[in-house]
Amino acid sequence: MASDLDFLFKPLVLVTGFGPFLNHPVNASWEAVKLMNKKELEKKYNIELVQLEIPVTYENVDEFVPALWETHTPKLVIHVGVSSIADCMTLETQAHRKGYQRKDYFDNCPADHTCPAEGAIRLQTKLNVEQICKEFNDGNPPENTNAVASKDAGRYLCEYIYYTSLSVDNTRTLFIHVPDIPKYPSDLTARALEKILELCLEQVNKMDTSEELLTERMKESNIREGNN
Repeated sequence: MASDLDFLFKPLVLVTGFGPFLNHPVNASWEAVKLMNKKELEKKYNIELVQLEIPVTYENVDEFVPALWETHTPKLVIHVGVSSIADCMTLETQAHRKGYQRKDYFDNCPADHTCPAEGAIRLQTKLNVEQICKEFNDGNPPENTNAVASKDAGRYLCEYIYYTSLSVDNTRTLFIHVPDIPKYPSDLTARALEKILELCLEQVNKMDTSEELLTERMKESNIREGNN
């Protein structure tokens, strides 16, 4: 029976890419995300992988992202966006609540140039980004790819969506900027994303296991105290 339940309730991993905008009529982020090998990843890591394209509008992020967290309670969320200046997989460590002055696909900015998600002026991911980059670079990465950490996610939709998810759960959220297609072909970026997903899952699984052990110990302690 337990195995049946495991099958029905596999942990969900959400990976998003962005749709077309401005100088990116074909967005390298979604082109790569949709090429990630869903069946292989689901089988290898016993997860349900959801790949989702997000329109490049502040309103869509406000509407969809919190709802995705509430509906799916994902084990891991990786947002992916394209950067015209990125030369490699660029893993962002933080996002800010204010300063969103660039207009989106529909020529809009958020009210007061501020993300409505509640949180500190700056939120950081609890994932160890430096470690992920090191393990990626040292671990036979896909051909000609490498990963670096960044503290500047760009104050546009990429940082906006990152802040929105970090405000929900910063222990299982990451944003990755990928190079445009002429620098990294989409299939190569997809393979790199798969490897980063694996490294993120390792950290999240360790964290979740530690929390489960702590919860069990607290329960046992409470039972002992109740028996005394």
